[in-house]
Amino acid sequence: MQAGELAQDEERVDGSRRERAKRERRERIVKATHDLLREIGIEELSMRAVAERAGVSLSTVYNLFESKQAVLARVFDQDLADFEQLVAAAPSADVLARIFDALDIAADLYQADPAFYRAIMWRRPGGGELGLQATLRAPRIRFWRMMVAAAVREGWLRRGADPVVVSALLIQISAGVLGDWIAGEIGIDTLRRELKLGFAVTLLAFAAGSAAPRLRRLSTDLHRQLSAARG
Repeated sequence: MQAGELAQDEERVDGSRRERAKRERRERIVKATHDLLREIGIEELSMRAVAERAGVSLSTVYNLFESKQAVLARVFDQDLADFEQLVAAAPSADVLARIFDALDIAADLYQADPAFYRAIMWRRPGGGELGLQATLRAPRIRFWRMMVAAAVREGWLRRGADPVVVSALLIQISAGVLGDWIAGEIGIDTLRRELKLGFAVTLLAFAAGSAAPRLRRLSTDLHRQLSAARG
């Protein structure tokens, strides 16, 4: 092998090692951010605290992510990717069932890690830096928009139902119910039922074919469960 070829091989190896090291540092930073969100909340989170928890320099955090917003965006994206994988793996009979399976999966995640989800979804009165703002909301809006569009394509919702409008309504319902849960006013079982009831009633207004009786039965059943739980 020629000296030039050896040098190129060494450069490739060095480059691969550097990329692995950068990837490993990114993963440590994301995990540190996730853990700190659970422990101290989003407003107390600082890049310095992330660097200390991850065992890297502050300059490394900025070199790899540029800003606190960028680190948080990576945490949110990873959480959404995990959620979408769980939804995709659910044995749903059709997309209408998958919508409600997704709500169960979300509720299970909130129940398993309430401190983390309350931290990323909490919004300070008067606005706040993050909470349910664009960094967190936009990809989740896209998720529900795709679910609604699939329901239209499969004939569960009327052809004229606009996925943008319907998904916006679903997101607003989610925000209201989650706000009550974040404030500690409702438990996870009530959150689960209220989310499903809100989605069922909203989708019923756009239902086509056999979706209407399914959604009507589900709405009636959930209403009965909520009424019984409240005495």
